[in-house]
Amino acid sequence: MIPNLSEKQDPPLMLIHHAAKNDHDAPAGSLLALESCLKAGAAAVEIDVLPLADGSFALLHEQDLSEETDGAGQAPRMTRAQVRDLHYRHNGQVSAEKIGFLDQAIELLSDFPHTQRLQLDLKPYAPLTPRVLGGLLTLIEPGSARVQVTSVADWAIRTLARLAPGLSLGFDPLLYLDLLGDQPRPKHVPPFRMGAYGMLDDHPLSAYRWSPLGEYFAARAEALLHQAPQGCDWFLRAEVLKMALEAGFDWIDFLHQAGSRVDGWTIDMHQPGQLELAQYLAAYGVDALTTDTPFQLAAAIPVETVV
Repeated sequence: MIPNLSEKQDPPLMLIHHAAKNDHDAPAGSLLALESCLKAGAAAVEIDVLPLADGSFALLHEQDLSEETDGAGQAPRMTRAQVRDLHYRHNGQVSAEKIGFLDQAIELLSDFPHTQRLQLDLKPYAPLTPRVLGGLLTLIEPGSARVQVTSVADWAIRTLARLAPGLSLGFDPLLYLDLLGDQPRPKHVPPFRMGAYGMLDDHPLSAYRWSPLGEYFAARAEALLHQAPQGCDWFLRAEVLKMALEAGFDWIDFLHQAGSRVDGWTIDMHQPGQLELAQYLAAYGVDALTTDTPFQLAAAIPVETVV
């Protein structure tokens, strides 16, 4: 049941184009996909960036090149020169689109002044040292007023907050608290243990069921809050947010009280129940929804939207 709480949604709900997906036929996360979203008038677009060995950042989600491209090997061990002529795979086939790089994405952003945010989801597949992160800041500097860097790597987000206090940042705690999805989880990605509350959670609080589910979420949220810079945006799996709300813990309000905005990810209107999930979170005042289907969601969700 969707609560009647629409008065909590004061600012427009922002829809984030996940991996630059949209009604186009370009590989997700590629420069062509990003350009297609920007030309379509997207207010906010998210793409993945992955550090390479020479200080470059490629527009890739996976470190194993064979999963997304016609190449092979570990991307973080390679240089720009070694990967620049590789092509993205799209719908199981090798496309004509070559791998894109962060500096190219920033240059492209400059051609679309209406775009409010380019979200760079930074993958921690290599040591995100201050030197590496300093290089990232140099690359994004021309568009930094409209760039947000997000990551599951809370240590990197804290370092970026120190190096660039004015930069928009975001944290996703899925390495600490997550649901077991339909797809097999990589063996090297934490959390490794299924806790007593049905969540993937390596924290001692999940070792046994010591309280109601809502109190467990409240305790975990309080602990996680200290891992991210104060006031940064939070990116939480939409199903986890709903699970907490139904258990009696309003994680959205908790983060609002801490001065943070909240994004629920990832809404795909092609999947059953996703519209209802989006409506539920919107009623509770979620600030943004990351979505694979932004135009379909914008046409269906009963709140003012920014696309």
